[in-house]
Amino acid sequence: MTTTTARPLPADAIAGLSSIGEACEVLRGWGYAGLAERLAYFASEEDLDDGDVCLTLASALGFLAFFGAVETDGKVHLGCTTEGWICAEWDFPDLRDAGLWFLDGQRLMYTACGADGSFLDLDNDGSRVGDRTALTEKLVNAGLFTWFKTAPPTSCSHTLTT
Repeated sequence: MTTTTARPLPADAIAGLSSIGEACEVLRGWGYAGLAERLAYFASEEDLDDGDVCLTLASALGFLAFFGAVETDGKVHLGCTTEGWICAEWDFPDLRDAGLWFLDGQRLMYTACGADGSFLDLDNDGSRVGDRTALTEKLVNAGLFTWFKTAPPTSCSHTLTT
């Protein structure tokens, strides 16, 4: 049985991780053993071609910071580029999708489609690269993700008259 740790971790806690193994332990703690196994595989030299780079710690930490901060109904698939960047793709039940490349702990490259199948230009400049924190907010505003709720909402209040 997997014990699930509350998400998200504070940014300084994620930045303080010093290995891919520690990042994998965080994912396992959140209940995502399969994603942890993928990260560990990408960090290994297994199946690397000449010139390929293993997963970089900076990219893994950028993914972890993003993944810990949001929720979605999309199914995530992970890949790793020849530069050592995590490529995460979310497929949604409708036509939406999002592909995110975690270049390092703070830079993110993306491509995303809305429910009508059209590409989303979150920065209105066509760059598709930017600050992870700012782009995360824009992806949430575009309806692809929601912020992770750390506590259940309260729906009851008591009024006292004295």
